[in-house]
Amino acid sequence: MNEKDNDKSFENLPACAAEFITLVIKKMRYRSKVRHEVMTELIGHFEDELKDCKSDDEKNQRVEKLINEFGDAKVLAVLLRRAKKRCRPLWRTIVARTFQTVGVLIVCLIVYAGWFFTGRPKITTNYLAHSNRLARPVADESLNAGLIYAQAAKVFEKLPDKPSKLLRKKYTEITDEEKDLIRQVLKDNQDTLQMVIAGTEKPYYWQKYGSDGDANELITVLMPNLADYRQITWALGWRAWLSAEDGRFESAFADLISCYRFGQHLRGDKSLIEQLVGIAIEALSLQATRDILSRYEVEPSALAKLQSDLENVISAGDFGISLKLERLLIYDELQRFFTDDRLGGGHLYLPRLRYLSRMDPPFISGKDADFLDEAAQMAHILFTHPNKSQTSRSIMQLYDYCERLAAKSAAQVHSEKESLDTRIQRLATKNIFIGTFVTDIGRIITISQRSPTEVNANLVIISALRYKQQRGDYPGTLEELTAGGYLKELPMDSFSDKPLVYRKTDDGFMLYSVGQNFIDDGGQYGKDKTGEVKLWADDGDAVFWPAAQ
Repeated sequence: MNEKDNDKSFENLPACAAEFITLVIKKMRYRSKVRHEVMTELIGHFEDELKDCKSDDEKNQRVEKLINEFGDAKVLAVLLRRAKKRCRPLWRTIVARTFQTVGVLIVCLIVYAGWFFTGRPKITTNYLAHSNRLARPVADESLNAGLIYAQAAKVFEKLPDKPSKLLRKKYTEITDEEKDLIRQVLKDNQDTLQMVIAGTEKPYYWQKYGSDGDANELITVLMPNLADYRQITWALGWRAWLSAEDGRFESAFADLISCYRFGQHLRGDKSLIEQLVGIAIEALSLQATRDILSRYEVEPSALAKLQSDLENVISAGDFGISLKLERLLIYDELQRFFTDDRLGGGHLYLPRLRYLSRMDPPFISGKDADFLDEAAQMAHILFTHPNKSQTSRSIMQLYDYCERLAAKSAAQVHSEKESLDTRIQRLATKNIFIGTFVTDIGRIITISQRSPTEVNANLVIISALRYKQQRGDYPGTLEELTAGGYLKELPMDSFSDKPLVYRKTDDGFMLYSVGQNFIDDGGQYGKDKTGEVKLWADDGDAVFWPAAQ
């Protein structure tokens, strides 16, 4: 209604009545149509009350009386607005409330999004420095084998491609011509191999993670020497084979013991990848020893020295897996993956998630997902993902549990692995951070338990060979080896928590572990997917003797 219409509507009312009605309508703050209806009703009410008045004074008195009866204009406006709202149709009330709710939610979402996307991580701890302090014992630099190994690795990087590939081959797969080429490689690198052997005599090994130019991020620390370490151990293994071929068994076994110590140096409070490479190097040494013993007749003195050296080297070692440095990696990434704690708790920092997916190679591999999946994941990240404090508690509890598992045998780990896997899966499903960074810890712990079982198997094999040389036949049981002083104690199988299975046969003996399926398959060799015999296959037993050819 325009101003002219208002003047026309109020033409029969005193000015004070018009002012009062105008003020009431103004205070209503409602839709124009409803205000027009209310104004018409008020004008009609005043006109009805004034129709019997005969003079202007009488009209003014009556109007003042009505205004007093109505009371305060603002209160009257509020009451009229409420009355109109109560009287409107239900569908209109629903629509109005819906729009109001949506509006409030949009405002809240805008405020929340502003809070979410402006959050930043706060780097409070240099975990790279912590890692270097953890890996390095309190010892003089002259006792560190790491510097020697690194120098040897640089030399082996320069090997031609063909000799490098030959070193990876098995002894039974090589030709005489290729052997001559390997001999030349070993001769050319004799000083380097002797340098490595000198390094294995050092009591400690550590390296500095990262460099002065790094951003102090543990996840970016590269360890390029590890691949070269494997190549060095292949070279030592080949030198051992060629020495055995020439009948120089003590020299062969000395190289294999050095190879084992090399792998042993990579164990302890190191990164998981270092420890796994160390386990692989130890396994290479032990496997090569068994293969040589199965192919050649070794004199008693060489066998006795081999057993003594092996017993000495394992007495100073630890077969367990360490998760200490892995924890530091998780804690370092936790402070980069989440914004700093504040009102509402620290939330995921999306730029970090994108950064990890763009790494070369990508730390987080991309997964195909349709729009709804991506939308659901984004909603989870924005609204329901555990915050920094909750994630930190879950990580600490999980790694405390895993460290307790790491001190147990493979059989004990297996009995709890299902609950561990379920626990990790439950956490990883709800938490992108845990799903990204928590590895298959249960399997890694199980892999670490292969080493003590293999060492025990090698000690049994050496003892049984010595027993036959001195007594003319293999022992009937393992107890005969311990009773005769050939073994200090019964050799245990970590995968059964029982002694290794030993069985005397017509032409020798069989020795095996129940293997990674934790079932005694009667000495059946485990095989991989291609059907090739594999010591630690997912099925069958881990048969150490007779060695598979």
